[in-house]
Amino acid sequence: MIRPLLIAFILLSFNSNAQDVKNQSEIIRNNVSKGDYKIVADLYNSHRGVANISDIKFDKNQPNMHFEVTIKKYPNHARESDRNAIHQYFPDHIAFPVTYISSAYEGNKKLQEKVGYVVREGRSVGDDRIVFIDNYLFMLQNWKSKDDYEIRWILMAPKAENGDNTEENVKPKKKKKGFFKSLKDKVKKAKSGAGSVSIEKMKAEVLQPYLDKATKKQQDFYQTWIKKSENKKTKKYLDDKRALMTKAIKQYNDDIFNSPEYQRMLAYQKWIDNNINVTVYNKSDRTVWVGSSSSAFITSKIEAGGSSTQTCTSDLYYYYSDTKGSKGYKFYTANSACGSTATIN
Repeated sequence: MIRPLLIAFILLSFNSNAQDVKNQSEIIRNNVSKGDYKIVADLYNSHRGVANISDIKFDKNQPNMHFEVTIKKYPNHARESDRNAIHQYFPDHIAFPVTYISSAYEGNKKLQEKVGYVVREGRSVGDDRIVFIDNYLFMLQNWKSKDDYEIRWILMAPKAENGDNTEENVKPKKKKKGFFKSLKDKVKKAKSGAGSVSIEKMKAEVLQPYLDKATKKQQDFYQTWIKKSENKKTKKYLDDKRALMTKAIKQYNDDIFNSPEYQRMLAYQKWIDNNINVTVYNKSDRTVWVGSSSSAFITSKIEAGGSSTQTCTSDLYYYYSDTKGSKGYKFYTANSACGSTATIN
């Protein structure tokens, strides 16, 4: 039996065209099933033999009723490391997530598990994302913005109990309205053959319209959401938690830097720099390649005015091309300047 409050919420959610677009957490909560997801489109056509994604868990709620989604990308892979590799995804926004971001624990994992997850900042975090729309899971890569990304895979939800893994038979069945009703027709148009879909058509007809509408709603929704006192408290809690994690990571790093093990490694690295390496400076006006053989055995490229660290125990040559067989010019003799410098003029 549907509770009155839930009925009121459903009616309110379709009150206007702007309300028709749901955030990812709403879609996950109401429409997404755990289990194996069938790959129906692959950007590189490289995983036809791995036709499912499994172990999607929604049992660890994040603040504001969002989720942690864990995915095994290659559950049937021959290598055990690939079969058991878990990829974690977290909401990209505190109030209205449009995508879920791939990230992992950083610093003190035990502390994060106790007080809650904080999305890692910097590096490649956010490059890989997932989006659930209708009965499909879009796995994205090289994300720069909602208008600049690639679709790596498109997957279809688990099979229904009563039939094939088709648009009509995938469960749960829900009455679609507004924006999501139009998606069903767009998905059908994007089909390129039996059981498969076109990445280009799905991006143009399904994913991009969702990202455009959901991003606009995210901006509008947050302006109202943040005015409520309980939401301000939630945001402050997350900000404070992020500050705590930053402090914990810094303390962890400081403990390492002050440890005897770190000091020993530092001393050994200094010995290597002074006894095994030579710093090569390219003071010419051309890009060169450096190697340890006269027959174009290339090891590194040095731009004009740049430098590179090389092993000092071998003769070194420079070349004006990285093509095999290019003529090399000797500029350094083995063991002649370990811990010092060599110059290409």
